[in-house]
Amino acid sequence: MMNFKFNLKDSRGKESTTLSFVTLSFFAIFIKFILAGVNMGPLGTMPAMSATEFAASVTVVMLIWLGREWTEKKTP
Repeated sequence: MMNFKFNLKDSRGKESTTLSFVTLSFFAIFIKFILAGVNMGPLGTMPAMSATEFAASVTVVMLIWLGREWTEKKTP
């Protein structure tokens, strides 16, 4: 069994699962935005994504990261 761990280190040098999640989510949204409207052959056409929808998606993902940073600052 393969044990795969993808934890990035935050600015404090600690491993951060949240930062890894945010990074993967951002890249997934970016790829979706790039491929929006492209014909994928037998899979059909990728649904369109406007710049407003892209910005809203990235904002939600960034709020997850900022919320984590905010809670980390509050803990002693």
